[in-house]
Amino acid sequence: MPNPSPLCQRLLPWVCLMVAGTALAAPAEKDQVNLPLTTLHYTSELVRFQGYTDQAVQSWREANDRVGRIGGWRAYAKEAATGQPAPDTPPAANPHAGHHEGGKQ
Repeated sequence: MPNPSPLCQRLLPWVCLMVAGTALAAPAEKDQVNLPLTTLHYTSELVRFQGYTDQAVQSWREANDRVGRIGGWRAYAKEAATGQPAPDTPPAANPHAGHHEGGKQ
């Protein structure tokens, strides 16, 4: 079999690409499916946005005393984890809980 000309060697890939592109661009009528239209609903996340509001200013001594009464930073950590506000009175606590004993109770 004789070698194809250099022109044919350069044009053959492009011809194949055009034939494949036309086959993909025109699907058969039986393959087309008429799907029902859907209605899109959009709800902005900004609907639930709560802007910043000022809190009442109080004495720093009163704030520190309150933190001491309710159990310190652990009360605020529990408040953040559960979503429930910290009570003004501390729960019954282990008097040795603040000591560093390697986790012994």
